[in-house]
Amino acid sequence: MVSNPESPSRFHVLVDALAVTSTQIDAMVDGPVWSLSDAGLLEFLQDCSAVLTRLAAFRLQIVAEVHGRGLARRVGASGTVALLRERLRVRAADANRLVDVAVAVDGPLAATGKRLAAGEISVEQAQVIVAGMRSLPATATVDVRRRAEAFLLRQADEFDPTALARLARHLRETLAWADASPGGDPPDPAPDSGSEGGDSARGEPGDGGAGSDGGGDGQPGGPDDAEAAGGGAEVAGGEDPAGRRKLWISELPDGMTRISGELDPEAAALLRTALDPLAAPRPAVDGALDPRSPARRRADALVDLLTRTLDAAVLPVGGGVRPHLAVTVPWLTLLGRSGVPATTVWGQPLPRAVLRRLACDASVSRIILDPAGVPLDVGRSQRTVTADIRRALVARDNGCAFPHCDRPAGWTEAHHIRHWIDGGHTSLDNCVLLCGHHHRVIHHQGWTVRLGPDRRPEFLPPAWIDASRSPRRNPYARHPHDLLYGIAAG
Repeated sequence: MVSNPESPSRFHVLVDALAVTSTQIDAMVDGPVWSLSDAGLLEFLQDCSAVLTRLAAFRLQIVAEVHGRGLARRVGASGTVALLRERLRVRAADANRLVDVAVAVDGPLAATGKRLAAGEISVEQAQVIVAGMRSLPATATVDVRRRAEAFLLRQADEFDPTALARLARHLRETLAWADASPGGDPPDPAPDSGSEGGDSARGEPGDGGAGSDGGGDGQPGGPDDAEAAGGGAEVAGGEDPAGRRKLWISELPDGMTRISGELDPEAAALLRTALDPLAAPRPAVDGALDPRSPARRRADALVDLLTRTLDAAVLPVGGGVRPHLAVTVPWLTLLGRSGVPATTVWGQPLPRAVLRRLACDASVSRIILDPAGVPLDVGRSQRTVTADIRRALVARDNGCAFPHCDRPAGWTEAHHIRHWIDGGHTSLDNCVLLCGHHHRVIHHQGWTVRLGPDRRPEFLPPAWIDASRSPRRNPYARHPHDLLYGIAAG
């Protein structure tokens, strides 16, 4: 049943069309999915997802119309978000995002709305684009905003919402660095994922009274929500991002303790850098795989880190040794002559003020790049990859280089393209970064690795996957500043 039979609009053409669609879905439910071939099943999955996206885009049109009419007030709700919570039985954060995206794609981000209606991008990607566009500096011109939206839409063809949100943050920081105004202007704040007050920013008084959408201890929503919404808006100007750090430690009824919080890119990189070597899988003596989940390993690593720190009695009474933090900085940026932001090894852009502070007391290691941005060979004629080669590989591959793998560089190991036993040298042009899983895939499933004409790695699948063995690359390995080139120009 898709409409109330007593409704005076039940004979409307749109209601009839939706009823037909619902009937057709009924005919498909419990259909013989098992009879599809492997290739047909994957293709059907994509087609089904595209149809669902188009229907979700149409629902956004309805939400925009409900909001534009101010219908919520007329039916007794305090605002559109409250109305959606009641009628659709969704969380406040989800209702807020529905209204936010609906209004944006119905107006200033019509290009995003068009791609969404065609099923070419997902609703989650549209949410990221909307949040990313809102976070741009206030000084960004109409033309820059148009090109920024077009850029994010192009990247949506390759990247999932998490990676797209990271690119949106790089885009924001790039435009903020290029802003010549003193300190720049802070971006418009993104709507609070735990509040319904976002209606007030769209010309309607806030619903109020929603509070947090998180757990019973009053904590905010989970990290996936924040990432899907663009990760919030870091301040692009002079305000220190560290001012937005939060950490909650809550005791649970069963004796466990929940730890959650939010960190700026610098602090997050420090935490990951400290935990990463301690969170690596630990095979048993007999070679059995580590049975712990990644979440368990990270928790154990945090405890291990605290234990080692306390055992070493190195906690300072006042002041201490500056932590070791790896940051990739273009040379002209370090000299203050470029608008390309510095980047942590985890892919997060650093605001200009943070880089200036870190540069006051830092060791600088140089990696020379060729005009295409590929590090020049710093190889050695030995079997083990040296620290210099490792740094160059990280600068080139930006993590696991296998197609569509998003594992960061800290989770990878160096693979010799031509094996050392077969006369291969330990050099930049004969090595590639691979995570443990894809390292095993390369060695056991018939994939071939080679460097392309631009000296970046590409992978040829075995014939049973692709008879033409067309070379594939990892879009996640491309550095954000390469993708963003030209956006801030003009």
